[in-house]
Amino acid sequence: MNLDVPLYTQSMDFSCGPACVAMALKYFNFVSNMDRDLEVELWRETNAVEMKGAGRYGICAPLAVRGLHPHIITDTAGLGLIERAKKYVKASNGNEHYLEFFHDMQKRVCAMNGTTEEVRKPTLQDIREALQADRICIALVSTIIFEEEDEDIPHWIVITGEDNEILTVNNPIDDDSSKSHRPIYFDDLYTNVEMYKETVLITVGKKPLDKELVPEPALSTKYLEYVR
Repeated sequence: MNLDVPLYTQSMDFSCGPACVAMALKYFNFVSNMDRDLEVELWRETNAVEMKGAGRYGICAPLAVRGLHPHIITDTAGLGLIERAKKYVKASNGNEHYLEFFHDMQKRVCAMNGTTEEVRKPTLQDIREALQADRICIALVSTIIFEEEDEDIPHWIVITGEDNEILTVNNPIDDDSSKSHRPIYFDDLYTNVEMYKETVLITVGKKPLDKELVPEPALSTKYLEYVR
């Protein structure tokens, strides 16, 4: 099963998540064009500010508010990738508590707009069922799985198809449309992800799934006062 998802190449080092969201919006005809204006707009909605990139709720929030139905499968109920980012933010004299704040705010947006979630490890069957239901899959992986990359950093990709445990993916790092729907092994999704504190698969479609809603966190009152 393969979905004809168009490739969009990220224009910033930290905008793989927004690029994947743009691909999903284009596939479902929620936008006319994928361009840098859209990419930056989505980055402003998805990013966790201090880390520049996006966690799982950041990916889902702009999809949910536009009327699509994201579903998260993650093996942690905690901060996950945001937790991993905290030590790097702290090391660069940033405020790691802002990461928690934006994690909660984006989680709240998801909860209020129908995003669903399961806390367990994603499987190959999850991908197969999603594709058969015309749902795009967005996965968190390590860049090291791509032979031309020599860095090991967290990276969002779009899964467009599967055949006998070989996935086809759109990698937003790729700058040539001929590289769209490139093959990777299913097990590549698990390479080095223990570093990122979570394994996560997001599926998105036009119809909601009969799953539990993302739990709505309390409205945070922290970090609202300016401290000199």
